[in-house]
Amino acid sequence: MVEALGRNGTRTAPDPLFLRSSGGWLTLQDGVELGSSVSTLGHSEQRLRYFRVVSTGARGVDYSSVHGMSSTVDGLATWTGRSPVTQQVLLDPAGQSVNELFIRARNLEPLPLGGPLSLKLTTSYTHSARPKGGVYQISTALEVRTRSQEAVDWNVHSQAHRMIQDLMCLVYGKPALSRLGTVMREDDQEFEPRDERRLWRDSYEPTFGRSARGVERLTDDDKPLFYFDDVDPERVSAWLTAYDLWSRPTWIGVTPLFHADLPVESRLLQVAVALEALGAAIAERDHKKPPKTFEGLLSLVWQSVAFAPKQVVGEFSIDEWGKRFNQAYKGVKHADNSLPDPLDAFHRAQEGLTLIRCWLGIELGVSSATLNENLTEGR
Repeated sequence: MVEALGRNGTRTAPDPLFLRSSGGWLTLQDGVELGSSVSTLGHSEQRLRYFRVVSTGARGVDYSSVHGMSSTVDGLATWTGRSPVTQQVLLDPAGQSVNELFIRARNLEPLPLGGPLSLKLTTSYTHSARPKGGVYQISTALEVRTRSQEAVDWNVHSQAHRMIQDLMCLVYGKPALSRLGTVMREDDQEFEPRDERRLWRDSYEPTFGRSARGVERLTDDDKPLFYFDDVDPERVSAWLTAYDLWSRPTWIGVTPLFHADLPVESRLLQVAVALEALGAAIAERDHKKPPKTFEGLLSLVWQSVAFAPKQVVGEFSIDEWGKRFNQAYKGVKHADNSLPDPLDAFHRAQEGLTLIRCWLGIELGVSSATLNENLTEGR
């Protein structure tokens, strides 16, 4: 009994852990211990949890570092307007009814977005040759892919994919789900590569990107604040490259979108902290000393936006709106201040998030006229 109780005193979870079976090899990574139990009947149980798994080849390669990673993000295909499927409808001579329908599936050339990992958007589709219940099906996907010449840490690749998820969340003003697809290592190819084609391994990570219970996927009816055609691709690449600068305010800012039951006070607090972080990031980008007050940091955001959307300030001036927002922010932040009215706190949080979305549009090269027009449409 003493031996059983002390058995796991110095053990840690094996990382990586390779599982071998007739169906293939699995590589489990980022393992942690969840404790153990011992029975007087002579057996013990060790509980482990791993945060990701890769369907690897028989070489048992460690996938803590990878050369490539792919994911899918809700809303991205609509935002970029890239789909491998086109259709053509032909009417009868009288123009009264459909006579013929042509559906064509063909992959598009990858769309490079740049950044430190040469991020690209690639299309794919699957087709069921045999109909099911008389229905022919074509499924499409737009994948986010990153590549590096050298194998770099898993998290470095996933950070670039996280930036795309944050981008879609702010573009739509709604939660956009992201899913890990495949990963690739050059030293785990079953055949010697002779061209650009590589074998990509299926992978799974429940905590990849951001998700929450009850979050619904974006649909084709959801309209973004702006489209890819409205941006400057070079500025998108620069934004992706500056991960250390922009990821903190965007990550904080989109958090409330994934929690529909979040109290309005917490929602306002989160958005206000995101605006603070954004102002500090702008000061760092411009090589300026960041202001010490919230209103000073907020002023830097307004200077970058350079126009005042009515959906944010309403009938107030920028300065008046900033004071009202700061007053509501202090009300939920400091116990010696009066709590704001819940409806007022909700509106301030919505306006603050809209300001962050407008800043992102301007940062990526979208015109203020386009943003104003789309805001008027309620996007």
